Amino acid sequence: MTDHSPLKCLFLLFGLAFAFSMTACAPKVAFIPEPFPAATIADPEEELTPSAQAVLAYLKAQDLARTDDQQSAREALALALDLDPSPFLAMELANSYWREGRNAEARTVLRRSMESFPENQTLPSALVNTYLADDMVEEAIATMDDYLRSHPRDWAMRRSMAALLLQYSRFSQAADVLQVIPESERTAEVLLLLARSNSGLGLVRQTEEFLKQALEQDPNFLEAMAELAFLYESEGDLVQAEETYRHILDLRPDADEILLRMVQVNIKLNQPDKALSFALGQEGRESFILEVALLFIRENLFQEADAVLDTLPDEDGLPEADFYRALVAYDGDNDPEQALFYLGRIPVDHPHYARALSFQGYLLLQLDRHEDARQLAREGQNLFPNMSDFLLLEAEILLGEDETSQASSLLEIARQKWPGDTDVLYRLGFLQEQMDRREDALGTMEEIIVLDPDHAEALNFIGYTLAEEGRDLERALVLIERSLQLKPGSGHIIDSLAWVHFKLGNLDLAWRHIQSAVEIMGDDPVIWEHYGDIAATLGKAAEARKGYRNALRFQPENPDAIQQKLNAL
Repeated sequence: MTDHSPLKCLFLLFGLAFAFSMTACAPKVAFIPEPFPAATIADPEEELTPSAQAVLAYLKAQDLARTDDQQSAREALALALDLDPSPFLAMELANSYWREGRNAEARTVLRRSMESFPENQTLPSALVNTYLADDMVEEAIATMDDYLRSHPRDWAMRRSMAALLLQYSRFSQAADVLQVIPESERTAEVLLLLARSNSGLGLVRQTEEFLKQALEQDPNFLEAMAELAFLYESEGDLVQAEETYRHILDLRPDADEILLRMVQVNIKLNQPDKALSFALGQEGRESFILEVALLFIRENLFQEADAVLDTLPDEDGLPEADFYRALVAYDGDNDPEQALFYLGRIPVDHPHYARALSFQGYLLLQLDRHEDARQLAREGQNLFPNMSDFLLLEAEILLGEDETSQASSLLEIARQKWPGDTDVLYRLGFLQEQMDRREDALGTMEEIIVLDPDHAEALNFIGYTLAEEGRDLERALVLIERSLQLKPGSGHIIDSLAWVHFKLGNLDLAWRHIQSAVEIMGDDPVIWEHYGDIAATLGKAAEARKGYRNALRFQPENPDAIQQKLNAL
């Protein structure tokens, strides 16, 4: 039905004019300047219709809003809405409340008008927004659901509801909402939402199919293309991932996120030179270059990281670059002095300064400059009293001087000051183990995994200790396997895995894992001793001798015990 009310016509016409005729919207005057003179509207003796009064009330509300009398403006809008109800006036009144953060009042207006205009889509959409503004997600979803029950073919609202459900990881509900949309009405955007729903449910094949359908409809749909590339990457199909990322770069060569993904994919493909090629030639884009350098550093590709950093000016004024150069100098070039040089260029007022100062402290300790390290630790404690790093550094200095008791006392103080700091707890637990306080150490490590269930080192510590003691071996295995998931390729954790399988009697598994461990960490005497023990139990005498002899080469803490094992063979 067409709305021919004077208020509706007022906003269809150019200018502020209206007619009193009930059968047409044509104005009797071409233009009426503001403010609206009452004498030109009607004779005082003539009674205005409710619709005409609503127009006057609305215009009055506009004038009052311009003078910043919002309360009176809302009263005038409410009067207009009572006189001539319409979705437009309802939205105007609701927006007046919304702008002042009075969302509850806005909802009252919208709900009342939805009863009068059940076919209008704008009102429920606005109501949903007021709920979301107050983080009332369930109410927002319920509003959309109610609307869709009576308007099941409103595909736009279905898209909006699915997008909201996906935002809160309700993948199954989103899929149910979208499945109703017939294939003929599934736009590329709908297909992308269907892909995301299926991805959240772990349905890889269906996800890929919906993304491909979306790209058939819109070959340049970058969002769908990026999701498909990421799907390939996460599934290990790195060649397809690279091809798809490259297609995106053809369309958007300045897409930094995609360039970073290309670098990462080529690192995974063991093509560091190709990865580097995407980073070079990007002069002037400092933040991008720094992100690429960090990717290389994390993968221990220090030569490539250095090449990327060389594209930046080597001068004071780029503290982030100096921090990364310090990492390359230390981890890549084994040059702590050069690392100290770069760290020393980071200014006191820079966000990286605290980390740089802490890093310097450990470098000084490594260089046996204990007094310089101690001075730096005290300086750090004064400058950053809320950080545990510098108190931990002082404890490390004490341990280096064989002041175990003082270090333990300092760590107990740190534990009281920062009860939830897992770095403090881990260092304390490790020291407790060194002091032959194994039960205390286990208790401290258990405390860590309560605070952080994904603390790989603490999980490994508990699992290995339980294996050593031959108790609760099934739990030990679960903890160590979880630790290895968090830190794949760790020689220490693989050694723990071999040892717990050895204790469980799974000798073939133990032998396989211990061989991997010595390949990764061929200079660890404990791992070589385990190698010897497992080989001896399997009757591999030659391999056992190899294990024990290598253990003795690398200065073990128990050389006599290892020699006895070797002699026994």
